[in-house]
Amino acid sequence: MDHSNHTTLLQAAGGQTAISERMRELLARAAQDHVYEQRTQGAVLDEIRQRLEGMEWLLREVRERELGGLSGTLETVSGRLDDIAAKPPLWAEGLAQHVEAVRDHVDAVGEQVGGVDSAVESVGKRVHPVMELPKLRADVTAVCEGMEETLGRLQTVVDFTDDMAKRMGDVTARLAQVSAGMEVAAGRFTRLDKSLAELNSRTDRVEGVVLDLSDTFDERVASAAREVRARVDEVGEHLSGRFDGVDGRVDRVESRLMALDTRFETAEESLADVDARLRGVDARVTSHTGRFDAIDARLASHAGRFDALDEHLDTHTGRFDVIDERLTAHADRLDAADTRLTGRFDAVDRHLVTHADRFDAIDERLTAQVGRFDTVEDRLTAQDERLEAVDGRLGKAAGRHEDRFAGIDDRLTSLDGRLGEAEERLAHRVEGLDAHLTGLNTRAEQAGETLEAVGRRIDGLPAALGIGELLDTHGERLTEAAASLAEIVRSRPDRDTLAETVSDIVQPATTDLNKRLGALEETMLALAEALLRPSRAKD
Repeated sequence: MDHSNHTTLLQAAGGQTAISERMRELLARAAQDHVYEQRTQGAVLDEIRQRLEGMEWLLREVRERELGGLSGTLETVSGRLDDIAAKPPLWAEGLAQHVEAVRDHVDAVGEQVGGVDSAVESVGKRVHPVMELPKLRADVTAVCEGMEETLGRLQTVVDFTDDMAKRMGDVTARLAQVSAGMEVAAGRFTRLDKSLAELNSRTDRVEGVVLDLSDTFDERVASAAREVRARVDEVGEHLSGRFDGVDGRVDRVESRLMALDTRFETAEESLADVDARLRGVDARVTSHTGRFDAIDARLASHAGRFDALDEHLDTHTGRFDVIDERLTAHADRLDAADTRLTGRFDAVDRHLVTHADRFDAIDERLTAQVGRFDTVEDRLTAQDERLEAVDGRLGKAAGRHEDRFAGIDDRLTSLDGRLGEAEERLAHRVEGLDAHLTGLNTRAEQAGETLEAVGRRIDGLPAALGIGELLDTHGERLTEAAASLAEIVRSRPDRDTLAETVSDIVQPATTDLNKRLGALEETMLALAEALLRPSRAKD
């Protein structure tokens, strides 16, 4: 019987050391999981801040580079169109070349506008990851639920400690009953004078030690409760400070959102300036169209002048015909008066030769004028063809730019709508995220501090209570008492009855103590596993 009791107490002491080591390991793992969750939350916040900074940088680049280059290109196009309109019709070829250059620049402007559109689409794609915030919200909600479950289990632990206090009261009552039974046994064995006196003194000592143990345990439980209350007060003060810090963070987030709103407003103003400049370009194209119409009218007036010149030449031809008729009449008259005016005919012949030379020169000049008129007519035909080609190109360019400008207006309108919706969604989700993060931080801090307090309590419980030493001392005392009692019983008559009575008294107490130690071990392991369960599920 002595050997079995000693072995049981040694096993209980070894189990307590294993429990303490396992609890330290579990608490270390819980602390690591808590640090990992805090780092993950910090990484998420850093990613959100980086995406917002990237969006800001992209808007600034679009405003500084693309819009400035577009305005400069439009100004150069307007200047070249003014130069083209100021040139005379004789430089139609140069005008066509400049129109082609204008078309190239307009295509470049269209490409830049397409680049602006792609940049805006990239901004939309970068804003799109903000839609993934509900997933983060779901994760935060799951963590909050896990923390609530942990708090509930901690409450069950507190209730279990209360139950343990009640059970210790029951143990003290049972020990009182054991002492009463020992007194009854002392009354029954009055024949054993000295042995029973020594036995009574030893049982009194055992009872005093057990009562001292119960009193010290109650005092330690009360002190532990006071420490828990003090720690809860400290945690409340710490949480108030953290709440103030979180309020400061919320204010900084709101200031950043206000800055983003101002930047979006500046972007909208810059887009409005671009729209105004494009309207100016449309007005300039319309004015240049009017100038081309004026050029067409001038060419038509020049064609009318050439027609009048042809009519004037026709009138001169009629006059020359009249002159020929008159000369013929004069020739008839000269033939009639040939006999009389032979000398005059010689003079007239000389005069006619000079007039013939003049007529030949006039004929040559008229022939040269006809050739010039033919070249002018050819040039005018070529100019008409080129002007028709220019009109076709300008019509196509106007159609293209109208379509592009309409597409740009539609895209800018859709972009304004998307930015408005994104701002509203971002505002609502940031508010919800701030609330959830605030709750998560508070609960995580509470859970971390609670876990630290529980770990410290669990680590200090065996040392504070001195369970191992108490068990060793009580085991040694019980072993000595049982050995002395067995020797006394063996040396006295009716020892079988006394041995049965002592075994009936000692064995239930030992069995109950072992059961309670096993239940305490299982409860502490279940508590540790419950504390680690949410973090394992998240991993």
